[in-house]
Amino acid sequence: MPLRDYSFIADTDSLEALRRLRRGWAGWMLAEGEFHVRLRDGGTVRAHVDSAVIEPGFEVSCLVADFLPDAADVPARDSAFTSDANDVALFRGVTWLEPRPDLGPDHTIQFSAIPGFPIPDGAVASCQFTDAIAITTDGAAMVVQLALRPGWLEVIEEPAAVAEFVSQRGFT
Repeated sequence: MPLRDYSFIADTDSLEALRRLRRGWAGWMLAEGEFHVRLRDGGTVRAHVDSAVIEPGFEVSCLVADFLPDAADVPARDSAFTSDANDVALFRGVTWLEPRPDLGPDHTIQFSAIPGFPIPDGAVASCQFTDAIAITTDGAAMVVQLALRPGWLEVIEEPAAVAEFVSQRGFT
């Protein structure tokens, strides 16, 4: 049976919102699994999780974002990202379904990994999805990624953990 291949990636509006993170930040917070950044020149970027059932039994989550021009509820927070020299990189993950007839006639198990991971020959469907962003500036970096808790994002700020993440993804 041929592999059914899908993609569920951040759309153009999300990319435009995430590009705004290159600008100076007035503050940021993680609230209820969403990442909010108030920009110095006004408005807020809200990164959050969108989920979709790609086919029956195959649900995929994607990091997406929008720009809220009138939102200013993020408290001021001094950080290295207050400058206008932030770089933003998007990352993709891949997820796939493998049938498990030993568990039942229509049972499958869903696995996820980083792109480049060899998808087993027995997989019946796969989907690439946007799973993280890295924001870097002089002397600081953070990663915002899909959390293990469904529908939530998490922020990684610890320098060694950020370095390990970007290294595993082949980003320098």
